[in-house]
Amino acid sequence: MGGKSTMEGMEMNKGFEIYEGKRILITGATGFKGTWLTKILRSLNAVVTGFGLKPDTNPSLHETFGYGKEGSIIIRDILETGFAEKIIEESEPEIIFHLASQPLVSVSYKEPVETFRTNIFGLINLYEAVRSSGKVKKLVIITSDKCYDTERGIKSFKEEDPMGGLDPYSASKGCAEVITKSYYKSFLENEGISLVTARAGNIIGGGDWSKDRLIPDIVRAVTENNKIELRNPNSVRPWQHVFDALFGYLTIGGKLLSGELSGNHSYNFGPMETKEFTVADVAGIFAEKFGIGRDKITYVNPEFRETEYLRLDSTKVNNEAGWRSVWSTKESIEKTAEWYGAYNANKESAVELSELQLNYYLKDLTDRNKISGS
Repeated sequence: MGGKSTMEGMEMNKGFEIYEGKRILITGATGFKGTWLTKILRSLNAVVTGFGLKPDTNPSLHETFGYGKEGSIIIRDILETGFAEKIIEESEPEIIFHLASQPLVSVSYKEPVETFRTNIFGLINLYEAVRSSGKVKKLVIITSDKCYDTERGIKSFKEEDPMGGLDPYSASKGCAEVITKSYYKSFLENEGISLVTARAGNIIGGGDWSKDRLIPDIVRAVTENNKIELRNPNSVRPWQHVFDALFGYLTIGGKLLSGELSGNHSYNFGPMETKEFTVADVAGIFAEKFGIGRDKITYVNPEFRETEYLRLDSTKVNNEAGWRSVWSTKESIEKTAEWYGAYNANKESAVELSELQLNYYLKDLTDRNKISGS
């Protein structure tokens, strides 16, 4: 793939060396976050098995990294009867990262039944497979920052705040949290299984091509020479780079593997900076870094309802696990623009830049940990 190995010549970050040689199963491994998680875990010398649906975008990060050409990441559906049991039996994972989902609010309005089936019954299928295997004892379940009840006027959500969700996607993620608690109390606790639900903010980073997401929509419009039309310019979101979210999941997963963390926990993973960024802020910074002007962007009325203000309080995971975001929102936007610029120039350049950006992130993470003493 080009570029040096991410760990070459670099001190392994404290806490992540635990993944070396560990057998990991990733559901939703063909998606944007799942593909990056696969790459990161392999750079940590983990033994990764994964599955997911065939990517519905062209291009896709899964295809860019060439993961469709090798056998450990396969195209299968978590809703397929008996499949989850089979892959757990074959791969014997020591921990599972569950990312399989229908991840888009816009699609959930068009396909509510499929969204609920995937995000609720896909999770139930996984829990039943784990129960029947009797061997998997560690789970990290990725839900969403949109699992919270946004009608209560809460400005910054904490883990103990009520679940909710007005659109089908958000409701499905709120349900996933409730179902997880029920399964844990009813079955998993008695079977010695520990798990964490992870609620991350709006993820940006190179390689996301999903429809109705802010940055991919800008990139598509520019490359196809179309007008840039975006929704909800004043909406505030907890924007963060995909590396920050994924290393948050890995931080918690590492503590499960080491035994430092057990039981059932939920954690928010959002930017730690106090400055808030609207859709217009993010689009403007990206547009300038990507080589187009802010004046090229227009805003249209949304076709569907979305929460206007959403912010996460990540104090709990910082206090209990030492995690905090490494890259600022502005830096995350600029790194993302750099990646898409490289991709537009040459796909192989983007693959090499992926290695470089991961190296930069790990160096920044190491430097921050040395400063903080963690």
